[in-house]
Amino acid sequence: MSKVNDILNTAERLFDQQGFHSTGIDQIVKEAGVTPRTLYRHFTSKEQLILNVLEQREIRFLKQLEKKLNEHEINAPSWLIIISELEEWFVQESSKGCLFLRALAEYGHKDIEIRQRISDHKQRTFEFLKDQLQREFPNQLNEKVESLLLIIEGATALAPIIGGKAAAHRARLLANNIFIYSTYPLPH
Repeated sequence: MSKVNDILNTAERLFDQQGFHSTGIDQIVKEAGVTPRTLYRHFTSKEQLILNVLEQREIRFLKQLEKKLNEHEINAPSWLIIISELEEWFVQESSKGCLFLRALAEYGHKDIEIRQRISDHKQRTFEFLKDQLQREFPNQLNEKVESLLLIIEGATALAPIIGGKAAAHRARLLANNIFIYSTYPLPH
C-alpha cells in the first residue's frame, strides 16, 4: 500500500471514530507510520486531507452500491438493493452517522471548500439514485429519488442511536410503504 493510501485510510478511520477536530495530525502520522513531512508533501493542510478522505469515501460508497446493483437480478427493485446495501455499509464501514454531515458540523461554518464538497457529494448521490430508479419510476422519478435519499439520510442519522441493523430495518419498512404501497404522488 502506498504512503498516500496509508494516510488516507488512517485519517478516515480516525475521523470516523473520533471526529475531525478531535483527531490531530500527530496521531494520524503516528498510526499511518509516516512522518509529518510525508503527510504535508501530499496534503497541504488538515482541511486538504479531509477533502481527500471525503472523496475517497464517496467513491467507495457509490462503487459499492453500483457493484451490488450490478450483481442482482434485473427484476429486483433497485431501491430494495440500495437499502440492503446500506445495512451492509453500517456493518462493514460505520454506523456512526454520515461522515460528510459530521464534517459539515465541524467545518461547514469556516471552510467553504469542505462545505462545497459535501454539497457536491449529496448532489452526486441524488444523481446516482436517479440513474438507478429511472427505469422503475419514470413518471415519479424525482419524488421517489427524494424519498429514497431522505430515507437513507434518516437511517444514517439514526444508526448511531439505535444501531445500524435497526436503522436499516426501519428504512426498509418505510421504503416499502413509499415504493410498494403508495399509489398516490407525494405532495410538494
